[in-house]
Amino acid sequence: MSDPRDTDSVDSAAGTPPPPADKAPAESVYTYATAGIGERKGHVPIWLWMVVISLAIWGIYYLYTYWNPPGPTP
Repeated sequence: MSDPRDTDSVDSAAGTPPPPADKAPAESVYTYATAGIGERKGHVPIWLWMVVISLAIWGIYYLYTYWNPPGPTP
């Protein structure tokens, strides 16, 4: 009989047993042992790219409009 508290087959970071080999995830997940946070490859959504690009354009506009040295006064 195996003891359910046997730690040989338990993932020390997550505290749960690993998934069966036939149901293993398609991608590898790195788990930080102390925090239990999983890290995997992902993508950045298109809406977030649009926010970043629009903020960059607004920043350039703002710098040019409000920080541009004034021209010579007549």
